[in-house]
Order: sequence, then C-alpha cells, then structure tokens
Amino acid sequence: MNRSLIIIGLLLILLSIPHLGYNTANAQDFRNRSASEDQRLEQRASTLVRLGRTAEAVDLYLEILYKNPGNSNIYFRVSNLLPGQENAPVLLQILEDILKTQSQNTRLLAEKGRLLYLLDRKQEAIQDWESILQKDRKDRFIYPTLTNAMLQAGAMDEAIQLLNEGRTALKDSHAFALDLARIYAAKHNYNLASKEYLSHLDQNPGMLDYISNQLIGLLENETAYESITLNLQKIMALPGDHQALVLAQAKILLHEKHYPECARTILASDVRRSMKDVMTIADDLLAERAWTPAADLYLYISANSKDRQQIGDALLKLASTYEYRLNREEAYKSLSGYFPGNQFLDLDVRILRGEDASLERTLKLYDSLQTLLPRTNEAFLASFHIAEIQLMVSGDVDRAIRGFQNIFDNAPRNDIKLSGGTRLVDAWLAKGDTSAALQSLAKVVDKLNMDEDAPRIVSSRIKIRIHQGDIPRLKKELLNLSGAASPADPIFNDGLELMAVLNGNGPDDDPNLQQYLKAERLVGQHKLAEAIRVLQDIRGDSESIADEAGVRAIQILLALGDDQLAVETMDDFLRTYPDSPWRANVLVWRGEQFQFTQNEPQSAIPYYEEVIVNHPEYLGIQELRVRLRSLIGGGS
Repeated sequence: MNRSLIIIGLLLILLSIPHLGYNTANAQDFRNRSASEDQRLEQRASTLVRLGRTAEAVDLYLEILYKNPGNSNIYFRVSNLLPGQENAPVLLQILEDILKTQSQNTRLLAEKGRLLYLLDRKQEAIQDWESILQKDRKDRFIYPTLTNAMLQAGAMDEAIQLLNEGRTALKDSHAFALDLARIYAAKHNYNLASKEYLSHLDQNPGMLDYISNQLIGLLENETAYESITLNLQKIMALPGDHQALVLAQAKILLHEKHYPECARTILASDVRRSMKDVMTIADDLLAERAWTPAADLYLYISANSKDRQQIGDALLKLASTYEYRLNREEAYKSLSGYFPGNQFLDLDVRILRGEDASLERTLKLYDSLQTLLPRTNEAFLASFHIAEIQLMVSGDVDRAIRGFQNIFDNAPRNDIKLSGGTRLVDAWLAKGDTSAALQSLAKVVDKLNMDEDAPRIVSSRIKIRIHQGDIPRLKKELLNLSGAASPADPIFNDGLELMAVLNGNGPDDDPNLQQYLKAERLVGQHKLAEAIRVLQDIRGDSESIADEAGVRAIQILLALGDDQLAVETMDDFLRTYPDSPWRANVLVWRGEQFQFTQNEPQSAIPYYEEVIVNHPEYLGIQELRVRLRSLIGGGS
C-alpha cells in the first residue's frame, strides 16, 4: 500500500500544477494518446479485484487517475476499494482537487458530503448536501443521488428527511416510496417500511412479485406480520382498485401457510384482470399440497378467464388436485406387500376424505367442457381425470364409461385416445360386462391400427380373462405377454408373477383357484367387502392358493383402514400357515401394526426378529434390520 500513497502524493502535486492538470486541450490530447493503455490498465485492475488483490488494483487505478484526473468513474472505483473512515482523508484530498475541474458534478459533490460525514464533520456534510439541493429542488433525479451518498455515510435520518422534503417539493406523496421503504426496513421500522412498500405497489401493480418478496423478507421479524396486515387493511379501505394489494396479501398468507385464507382472499375480490398471478398462486398452493384451496382457485380461473389456453390449463390442474387427494397417504412406509406395483393385482383404493363442496361444482363444470374448449388436448386430458374420479370415487360407472368413450372417439392425439380406450375396457369390467370390454378393446386395435399382441393390448386382454375366470385362456395371454414385452418392461415381470400364482396353486379346474379369481374380479369391480368375504372362505394349506388369499385379504383390509379386522386376520394367518412362503410378509405387517398403529413398538420386536432369523431370503430384510436396530438400540 506504500506505493499507493506515493502515487496519491504525486497525483496531488500534479493536480496542483495548473498547466498540467487543467489545460483542457492538452489533457484531451494526452487521453487520446493513452486510451488503449488506460483500457489495458483498467482490465488488469478489474482482474486483480476479482482475485482479491485489492492493493495492487488500487495502484493501477491511481496510475490511470494520475494520467487523467478528470476521470470521475476511476475515482469511484478507488473509493469503493478504500472504504471506511480511515481512508476518507486521502479520498477527500483527491476529490477536492478533482472538483476544481468538475464543480457541477452532482455525484462528486454528494460524495464529498459522504466523506465529510464519515470524518464526523456532519454539519459541513449536511450543508454541502443542502447546497446541491438548492440548485433545483424539483429535480427528481437529485434526490436518489444524495440519498445514496447519505446512506453510504450512515446518515439514515438525514436521508429520510431529504426524501420527505422531496415529496413536498415535487407535490407527490408517493415519490421515493421504495427508497424510504428500504431505509425504514434497515431501521427495523416495519410499520413505515410496509406502508411505503404497499403504497408503491398500489401505484405500480407491475411490481407485485418484487414487493411481495420484500414484504415476505420482513416477516422474519416477529412484529412485521401484524404491521403489514394493518397497513393492507388501511390502504384497501380507501377508494380505488387494489388488485395488486389483494394478490400481495394472498402471497403473504401463502408464505405463512394460511392456505384456506389465501384462497378466500382472492375469491372475495375482483381480480379477473390478474389471472396470470392467480394461476401462479394456485400453482404454489398445489406445490404445498393444499389441494382444496388450489382447486378453488383453478375453478375460479376456469370460470372467469378470457384465455382459452389458460382455461384449459386451469381445468387440467383442477382435475389433478382431486387425483392427488384420492391417493391414500400412508402413515408409515410399509416394508411388506402383496406383489407391490403389479398392474394385474393392483389395489386401487382411493377414498375422498371428508366433505368437499367444490367436487360437485367441478363435475358439473366438466359436463360442459367440450363446449368451453372444443377438441383441445387440455379438454380431453381433463376429461380423462374426471372420468377417473367418476369411476374410482363417486362410483358413477356409467358416466365414466361415457367419458372414456368420448375421449377415445374424439381426442385429437392418439396417445390420449389409447389411454381413454384402455381405461374404457377397465370401466366395462368394473360394470361387469366382459363382452363390452372385449368389443371396446377390438375397436382400440382397429381404430389405432395396433398390433393385437402389443403389450398394452395383451395387458387389457389379461384383465378381461381374469374377470371371465377363464384360466386356460388367461395363461395363454400371459405367455403371449412374456413374448411380446421386453424383459426390461415392468409389465413383463408383472405377467411372470401372475403366472407363478396360477401355476403354483393347483390345476386349472381347482375350485379354490376359481374362487380366488372371483375375488380378483370383485376387486376390479370395486366391491372390496365382497372380495374379502370370498377370500376368507377359501380354505386349504400353504400348498394351495389359500395362503395367498389370506394375504390378499389382509392387504385389502389395511388399505381400507380396518386395522382391527386386519390384525385378527393376520393372527389367524400366522396360526394357520406356519410354513407359508408369505409368512414373512404377514409378520412384518403385524409388527408394523404394533409399532405404528397400536403404539406398542416393543411388541413389534419378536415379529421382526422372526423374519430376520427364519426368513433371511425376505426382500426387505436389510431395511427391516435397520428398523429393528432402532427399536432395540443395538445390532441384530
């Protein structure tokens, strides 16, 4: 840094020589001669700054300033690299000499006030700032320049006074609101900070995202929420259109996790000109898994937007909120299961929890969907979701059939047609009409020009054969699938698992095997209580299908949330089938009931231990070991 001080000294000496420092013609000629060299030095200095070699960068900048004392931009680079009170005297000396040739430079004059304030010559600083202002109090651009200098000096109160005086001079009560808001926030005055932010937003709705984020930043402080809420209420009580404030309030409520109130705030106001922002808030609610508030906003958008694309997006997302809500959320991750993920043995138990007033409105809205959005992909995708809800939840199979049929007949994209057509097959099976299911599948093959042995087509035929109870033809289709599907395709393994169940549990005419398929047919028809009764009536040893029937019954009871009957069925299974290959699965289920449902974790230990000792081939053995260690506090 010694070299820097030497250069500063030389610079001050040179600046004091009139013919060298202030001869305009000569200085201009000198700059022209050294422009390329100055650029090279500036680039080098900038690189040194990035490398953290500040002292060397200052040396280079001072060398440039030595050659061209009138380059105020270089001065400010030096000033930024020499912060603090200890550097202020040197900077002030340089600045005062530069001002001899640039006495009208407002930024340099404001900088002088900053340095004086840092040197505790506050009265001089204030007088200098005031003299700048005297030039033209109605010049709006003077105020930000002075304010920045004041804030850099730490003169917050003076900056606040200046900006308020500026409002009076300009006769604009909203001027400099953002600057004042930032200063008040730095002073922890959240009442005045939020008031200024909200006032500015009310005048400048386009700044919704920025100001909402600033207000949310204030919420880290305990008293800020109350201040923001009170100021929102005061401003929105005034005459005028306050859409931006409504949306800001909704964003704050969302951040505070007041999800229903967030949606109600929007629905109680007229924000039809801000549908893009409403969509963003609805998407955020969806991401937070606040299904009902999100659905209410999507419903509002679909009913009020003028943009057809936006209506389509809202309707599609509206449908998805119900899809998400229908997925049963498990209280814990079970380590057991009955062919988990197998589409032929899929247990789709989706129950809408509690009352949902908007579901009925939504279903009615979708009745006119094709009129709202004729033949768009979004309309058909949304219709698909609604048909799913009708099939799986409301039990309105006839309307689901009509919905899937309409999708298959009219959707513009073949992939949507295929999804509608294959799901139409499932809907006919749920209705118990295997003939209609076969006819629908044939139409899918014909209309979409598909190979009859394509995996998705074979998959649908397998489901039909399950419902028909035709074991020989079912096995034939499973063999077709093993040839048509790639071993890497999940459906390939699904087929092998079902084939193993059929081949390992008696001949094709075994009555128990027929009863088991009857139960699967009832599962496909969503008649789960009847399916359980059929499964529980199947008798036999572990060499027959009886133990699989018992495991399937337990799985359905757990999915339905009937824990008491599930436990009774598990205990009966463990007494009846000591040698069943499914015993480990039931032991794990029984331990999980003790640990997670009955809140008796120590009672689960013997069940887990039996699995680890007697069933080392169990697929979930490693995860079970971890769980057991957490219960007993040691190795196992």
